[in-house]
Amino acid sequence: MKKKIILSLVLSIIVLGCTGCNPETGTMTCTMSSYPTEGITLRSTYTAQYKNNIVTELETVEQVIAEDEDNLETYKDRIDELYNGYQGLDHYENKTTIEDNTLTSTTTIDYSKVDTDKLIEIDSGNAKLIKDGKVNIDDLQDMYRQNGCNCKKEA
Repeated sequence: MKKKIILSLVLSIIVLGCTGCNPETGTMTCTMSSYPTEGITLRSTYTAQYKNNIVTELETVEQVIAEDEDNLETYKDRIDELYNGYQGLDHYENKTTIEDNTLTSTTTIDYSKVDTDKLIEIDSGNAKLIKDGKVNIDDLQDMYRQNGCNCKKEA
């Protein structure tokens, strides 16, 4: 009887002790829409994967929806120019496409592998988010909220 009680207590301690063993992982999605000028709609979706409050991957999907499709090539040229410095950087990918009246720019960054020092070298503004080579999910959420996004975290 005593052995069963002791075994039960030991198993309970192990189970309770390991509930904190698994790292906290989750997804944060932030969205925003704006209408900078008549006939133009901007939509942005930012999806961040994180583990223990550190961003592991970030995907941004930014869209320009235009009534006049002729303007989309100009927007594409500007976006391509913005991301030009990141070309060839491992674990960083940007792709811009135009379909019908929508320009879509999709960027994926694998923060668990990308050279964060190089990100800062390319754009010193990245230093606001990258601390000791890492991006904290709460800092990213604050930045997106300051820019007008609605953010939601899911475990």
